[in-house]
Amino acid sequence: MILLLNLLLLNFNLIFEQEVKNYHDFIEKGDSCFAAENYQCAIQFYSSFDADSVKFDSEEERLKYHLSFSDALYITGEYPVALKNFELLKSIALENQDQFYQGKAQIGIAHSLWRMTDNVRSIEEILEGIQIFEKLQDTSHLIAASNILAGIFVSIKKYDDARATYEKMLEYAIQSNDSIYIASNFEYLGIVDCFQGKYRDAITNYEKSLAINEKGDNTFRLSITLGNLAEPKMELGQYQEALQLLYRAVKIQEKHQYKSVLIYTYYTLGQIHTLTQSYDSGLYYYNKSLLMMEETSETREKEKVYKLTAENYAAQGSYKKAYKYHQLHSAEKDSLIVSERTRQLEEINARYEVERKNRENEDLISQNTKKQKELTAQKDLIQLQYTIGILIIIFLVISLFLAIRLYKASQTLITANNSKDKLFGIIAHDLKGPIGNIGAMINLLQIETDENRKSKYFKYLTQSIQNISVLTNQLLSWTFSKKGDFVFNIKQIAVRTIFERTIEVFDYQLAEKDIKVVNEIDEDFAVLADENALLTIFRNLISNAIKFTRKGGEIDLEANKAGNFIEIRISDSGVGMSQTAIQKVLEGKHVVSSTGTANEHGSGLGFSIVIEFVKKMNGKIDIHSDGKSGTSVILKLRKA
Repeated sequence: MILLLNLLLLNFNLIFEQEVKNYHDFIEKGDSCFAAENYQCAIQFYSSFDADSVKFDSEEERLKYHLSFSDALYITGEYPVALKNFELLKSIALENQDQFYQGKAQIGIAHSLWRMTDNVRSIEEILEGIQIFEKLQDTSHLIAASNILAGIFVSIKKYDDARATYEKMLEYAIQSNDSIYIASNFEYLGIVDCFQGKYRDAITNYEKSLAINEKGDNTFRLSITLGNLAEPKMELGQYQEALQLLYRAVKIQEKHQYKSVLIYTYYTLGQIHTLTQSYDSGLYYYNKSLLMMEETSETREKEKVYKLTAENYAAQGSYKKAYKYHQLHSAEKDSLIVSERTRQLEEINARYEVERKNRENEDLISQNTKKQKELTAQKDLIQLQYTIGILIIIFLVISLFLAIRLYKASQTLITANNSKDKLFGIIAHDLKGPIGNIGAMINLLQIETDENRKSKYFKYLTQSIQNISVLTNQLLSWTFSKKGDFVFNIKQIAVRTIFERTIEVFDYQLAEKDIKVVNEIDEDFAVLADENALLTIFRNLISNAIKFTRKGGEIDLEANKAGNFIEIRISDSGVGMSQTAIQKVLEGKHVVSSTGTANEHGSGLGFSIVIEFVKKMNGKIDIHSDGKSGTSVILKLRKA
């Protein structure tokens, strides 16, 4: 039989190892079991790898794993193991200075200690937990921690304190619309009612809790409420209703292995069966409750169950057995008293140790004060030397600071002068064309006799004057920063719209040279750029294209997406550029401007400004030409 079991276990392990490849899979499967309230399954997966030897992807993942594992152990009644895991979680949280998980760990530690009857340590842990969640302003976990404190009050018969705490937490739960804690706190108030003999009030509170829990999906809470509601009904003699509630609770608790609550459900069933003279059934459930206590190490109720068992045997007339369980009850009760006294002695001893250490510290402080006086004179001399040294250092630092400020000021002045020259150059370059157009049209109007042509020239003249006004406002509003350089306001700009505004400036030149502009740029294409800088770049490039394109030629505007950039291409059918000229232009070297196809003149300044502005906007520029048939300027600007 043992061999067969070993083979089955081996096969299961092999299948298990094939199915689960690493700790992520174990945790994922454990979390799935936990969510399905199959806590034994969750424990099996959570414990299937060595968490100490695993390198978790993050500390958050590590903390979450230990919390889920500890919670599963607590819910199934494995209190000593749960306590150990909650303490490990607390130490990890302290290492990471994570107060949330520290508070969660202290709730778990306090709850486990309380179940194991260690109220002193339990109170210490839960008070720290309450302080943490008050500081974090975490209402939900503040309620959970405070409810444990109230539970301890119930254990030590401070019912008024317990009730006040439960009622305050119920108010918090209602204010935050937290149905889980609304149900829980109605239930806890019912428990206090039961301890004070207010059974009808208890039933009212339990039924409020049950109505909420039956709508939810937390079978653990539901099973507890069913069992608790049975107790006051039993006390009022409503045995059949109480039994139905308890059988329903047992079915849920046994299915999910809620061992801790089964202790209470079993002995309550035993009580009802004893009261209805079904003595064997009563003893059966008392025994199951005691066995569950052995499994969980929760012995708080052992003396009570011994007493109930003795009363069952006495009711049957089995006085010998009744006497035996009465002795067990007395021994257990004495053991609890001794345990409580031991804890009190430990507290007294701890306080004594604290006082002894305080006295030792006072002696040390006295000795240190005496030595401190002896060292004061030496320190004063050393302090004087330090002060003189620091003053010298401060003087040197101030001198260095002033020198740096002077250097920066001179550099700022140089930059401002350079930028001023650039601005004047841009104004001269961009206004030269429109002003030249006005002069040419005034000359034509003086000699033109045809009224239609005069009307056309007046239209061009008006448009050129408007263009000069717009350009002047744009250029003069383009102020300098405190560093003496151009202020670039980077924003989303539609490329096609900027080109259309640029082309309007050159309507007259385009008409005079009969040059066609084909704008094939998609309206949706937008770049991240400074509007004034982009207008200056496009005016220079369009001006150059018109200048070197013969009459009847064409200028093509295209754009395409290129990764994180928009690639803009301005192509003309002009005379082209030599590779030597292209290289000099792209290197930023000064190039003497040549005359255009209609004998237009230029300053040679425009392209250097274009290159500088493109670089400032984190863009790229290139020029393609075979030196004979046209030139293409390619701009790459960041896509918006």
